[in-house]
Amino acid sequence: MSKRIITVFGATGVQGGSVVDALLNDAIAANTYVIRGVTRNPSSAAAEALRTRGVSTVQADLNDMSSLSAAVSGSYAIFAVTDFWGSFKELGQEKAAELETAQGVNIATAALSTLDTLQHFIFSTLPDASRITSGAVKVPHYESKAHVKEYIESQPELRAVTTFVWPGFYASNLSWDILKPVYLDTAGQYIQLQGINGDTPVYCLGDTRANFGVFIRAILTQKEKVGNGNIVFAYVEMITLGDLLQMWAQAHDVKAQYVHIEKAVYDTLWPGLGGEFVMGMEFWDWVKNKGSWMGDEGSVLNWRDLNIDVGALTSIEKAVSALLI
Repeated sequence: MSKRIITVFGATGVQGGSVVDALLNDAIAANTYVIRGVTRNPSSAAAEALRTRGVSTVQADLNDMSSLSAAVSGSYAIFAVTDFWGSFKELGQEKAAELETAQGVNIATAALSTLDTLQHFIFSTLPDASRITSGAVKVPHYESKAHVKEYIESQPELRAVTTFVWPGFYASNLSWDILKPVYLDTAGQYIQLQGINGDTPVYCLGDTRANFGVFIRAILTQKEKVGNGNIVFAYVEMITLGDLLQMWAQAHDVKAQYVHIEKAVYDTLWPGLGGEFVMGMEFWDWVKNKGSWMGDEGSVLNWRDLNIDVGALTSIEKAVSALLI
């Protein structure tokens, strides 16, 4: 039997790259799929590195429907991911959200053109915070993805083969400028400024590059559990922001203090970016008092449902210990 084509968007990035790794590192998957990596620049060093591993590459522009349709042609499976943060600094909040929605809809529209072969359309998204909270919490980089989800759900044939994936909080986010603990010499310890309470829960994915693709590989092998617009929540453990910092500190044998400052002050330190991040965290702060909140989203599967050995994944502790300080 000839190998099936899986088209991976963002193949040179974190999520798409993890999907590529998970498929290539599994003997059964490697013998089942031909991986087609979608890239804006097939001549880049990253694209060349993919080809040396046996991944074919194809050029596509997320704003160009003809290139997208050609890129997904003949796919048995498509993994799709969009990017809000890449255009945020240049375009600002509103325009970045609009662009992400448009590009996600473009990918979904291209997928519609290959329904004769398509059995899995896996779309990376985030919870529809505004709908779940009845408008109490609105997060632009959540809403931009939610609009794509709405479009997919409006296409019955595409929805039938679609699985939505929520990637959990990256442990590597602690290397991000606005989250990186900073050493305060006069206090003899690290401090982490945050615009949200330290008891805010996060469903952490740990090492995203190592773990995320395992969830996608599991989706591909358990069609009876996924599709039909079901959601897979890709995380390894729930932990609070404050405990995550302390885990980081213990891993590096240092002291650290979580410092909660007002959201408005936080945003003045990192204009726009700080406020956008805190809005996302406000959703999870809302979640902490809602024991059944995920029921609002219908069927939400996790590692247990997909029979993933979470002990074989890279733990949060190991992931934060690998971060530079």
